[in-house]
Amino acid sequence: MNFRSYPIQVSLRLLLLLFSMGLLFYISSHYELIFVNIVMILVLIGQAIELAYYQQKLLIETRKFLEAVRFGDLSTRFDLARSGKAFAELEQEFSRMLSIIHESKVKGDHRDQILNLILQNLNLGIMLVDEQGQILLTNDKCQELLDIPNFQNWKRLEERLPSLAKVIGDFNFTGRKLWSRENGSGAEEFYLDLQHLQLAGIHYHLLSIGTMRHALEEKEMEAWHRLIRILAHEVMNSVTPVVSLSETLRDMVAQNGKTKKPEEISEEDLRDMHEALSTIIRRSKGMLSFVEEYRKLSQLPAPEKTVVPLRELFEEVVQLMHKEAESRKVKLSYQLTQNRLAVKADKKMIEQVLINLIKNAFPALEGRENAFIELSAELQNEGVVVYVRDNGEGIDPDLISQIFVPFFSTRKSGTGIGLSLSKNIMKTHQGDLKVQSVPGEGTLFKLCFGEE
Repeated sequence: MNFRSYPIQVSLRLLLLLFSMGLLFYISSHYELIFVNIVMILVLIGQAIELAYYQQKLLIETRKFLEAVRFGDLSTRFDLARSGKAFAELEQEFSRMLSIIHESKVKGDHRDQILNLILQNLNLGIMLVDEQGQILLTNDKCQELLDIPNFQNWKRLEERLPSLAKVIGDFNFTGRKLWSRENGSGAEEFYLDLQHLQLAGIHYHLLSIGTMRHALEEKEMEAWHRLIRILAHEVMNSVTPVVSLSETLRDMVAQNGKTKKPEEISEEDLRDMHEALSTIIRRSKGMLSFVEEYRKLSQLPAPEKTVVPLRELFEEVVQLMHKEAESRKVKLSYQLTQNRLAVKADKKMIEQVLINLIKNAFPALEGRENAFIELSAELQNEGVVVYVRDNGEGIDPDLISQIFVPFFSTRKSGTGIGLSLSKNIMKTHQGDLKVQSVPGEGTLFKLCFGEE
């Protein structure tokens, strides 16, 4: 038995204290020994003090451990090992817990440093504001973009940039807003993204700030890279067979480095040469057609806008495309609930957009039962929206972001010009062309016209 363990030590002290109390009671009730009684009382007091000291030592060391945890002091040393095996084990556990807490703190500090480095090196302004309007965090990019010091209070920022505060308001929106600020070289456009966070019952507002110029430059570079890849692909597809066939023709009319005489060329070689030249001509014409399509895309004329009644426009487009739709077993129709609905646009251009979208839908409707294409329109707050809806096979979600890229096509026979040209036409009308699609159910194109 380990007599130095904590439970046994406490039990022995309690038993000895009880024994002394019983002995004092027995002596005082049977004998009148005043001096002995005084000695026994002093012994009892000494035992009680020793027991209290024994317990107090444990409380002191426990308090020392808690303070070490509170202040992260790993150098704290404990004095429990001499009080028994149980206290020695407790001392080891205290030291081990301090080491674990210290390691966790070091890892947390390291993680905070990494997050702070990432935050400060973001090419995006970040600001965190709490419910009381205290600015808890502002990275370097945010201070650079807004040209402000490290404000701690939103009211100070509001005094410095009232136009920004007016756009943000009471932080009661989610998503993106635009903000324009005048500087020495003119107006500079910024986008503001606001997100609302909640942690431990406290609400925070996370504001992201970026320049529109930088965002547009990134989009422009991405568009150019995609366009160059597609152009290179198309050019290589046309040039490679031409080069190969040209080398074949050269070998057919030459032998040992010398040109063959006409009588040395067989009829079979002449037929092969004729077929090769026909292929070269066909590929060259395809290349010329490709360049012509690119010219159309890059040299789009300015629209000549007039008031175009949509009922009249729909009737003309349906009449124009009716025969082709009928031959493909597709029901082509239009629906208008507002008879006087009209747009201010270049009629020929918008007609071309609708024709492009209808032609684009035909291949997706092949083999579909009850295939249809429907034109419709409605007046919304932002302006008139024209819809072109079909119940075709839909567009793959992985490809839908690329369908407006010039020369990108999901079909082998497609030129990849129709949709990009249509979108450009809508852009020249200060509008936009948008798409929604569900694979297996159909596709909806939206021609959005701004208010004029």
